[in-house]
Amino acid sequence: MDKYIASSIEEICNQNKNIMTRFNAKNLFKHNGEFVLSDKYIEFKGYKTIKFDEIEDISLENDDVVSSVNFATQNRMVFGKSARPIRLLLKNGEIIYFYVNWDILTGLSSNKKIYDILNDHIKN
Repeated sequence: MDKYIASSIEEICNQNKNIMTRFNAKNLFKHNGEFVLSDKYIEFKGYKTIKFDEIEDISLENDDVVSSVNFATQNRMVFGKSARPIRLLLKNGEIIYFYVNWDILTGLSSNKKIYDILNDHIKN
């Protein structure tokens, strides 16, 4: 079973940042639970379901809002694609950041694999 941590850009920007949000990504992201990937949608159980046709753009990169270098466990893994957050821009303008199977010990995740699958679904 795949696990996610996720938040909207508003939730991240409005959150008080402290040592715990820099140490552990799970403290920065408001939502967590089971991640489901189907052939038509992604589901963040307990948070939201997003159909592929609702996604305007997807990226796997660090930016000014969420960056793998912000997490103490990921500083040494900054060059690994799986350490970077996935950013979804929805057609309604909402922006969601998330990690799938993020590991606090290594700072790595399943994001590269999930990104490749999602990108194929969205672009086709």
